[in-house]
Amino acid sequence: MRKARNERPENGTPRTGHVLLWIIVIEVLVVVAGFIIVLLPREDEDVDALLEQEVTIEYTTEPETEALAVPRPDIDEQLLTVNEFSRPGTKTDGIKYIVIHYLGNPKTTAQENRDYFESLKNDLDSVYMSANYVVGLEGEIIQCVPDDEIAYASNDENHESISIENCHPDETGMFTEATYNSLVKLTAYLTEKYGLGRDEIIRHYDVTGKECPVYYVENEDKWEEFKDDVMAYREECEAAMAATEETEETQVDELAAYLEELSETEDASGEE
Repeated sequence: MRKARNERPENGTPRTGHVLLWIIVIEVLVVVAGFIIVLLPREDEDVDALLEQEVTIEYTTEPETEALAVPRPDIDEQLLTVNEFSRPGTKTDGIKYIVIHYLGNPKTTAQENRDYFESLKNDLDSVYMSANYVVGLEGEIIQCVPDDEIAYASNDENHESISIENCHPDETGMFTEATYNSLVKLTAYLTEKYGLGRDEIIRHYDVTGKECPVYYVENEDKWEEFKDDVMAYREECEAAMAATEETEETQVDELAAYLEELSETEDASGEE
């Protein structure tokens, strides 16, 4: 004889299926209750407190700087330790000249000369000497002193100039092709950065009469040629930037015209 559905089994416990069903029902009710609590409106005082809170949004923006046409050459920054004899840490009065030098020590490297400047801090011979940049035999560029700090290289013009020392392979003081090319690019970059022209590129000789850089003192035509090359490279970079900007403007105009034409076509199609 079959038992009725609501009868308990002989051990006196409810059927397993019924237990599982009740558990599921309870869990569903708990979840629904949770949603109801979350969705219930807050007390007025809680809402007022939220409304009274001030929301502050901070925007971080980088200062706007005008892009230079002349690319910054590859510069190895090895700043000297601030010291009395090669990097006093004194700020310049602004940059008015780029002064070109030669080291007078044939075959020495940019690194060797930079390290010599650094050694002066030990006050072995009370020598005052340095430069903002040194260009090496392979065209490497090492920065020793920041642009806006005085370097001991150009005498009375130290306070308003950037000095560039150059390595050379022999006593003539003539630069290697690699040194020359790097010097042209660095000088062009600095003249544009500080708003200087051809006449603001000078020799140590133009400040004190010292035969430095000796090759460009003895060969005035080569000195003029160097300055011509600097300005020609700068003009080439400026022309390339202008062409790029013109191309970008043309592309924007063409896109705007295309979108306007597309919009007019869609409007005409809708009217039909």
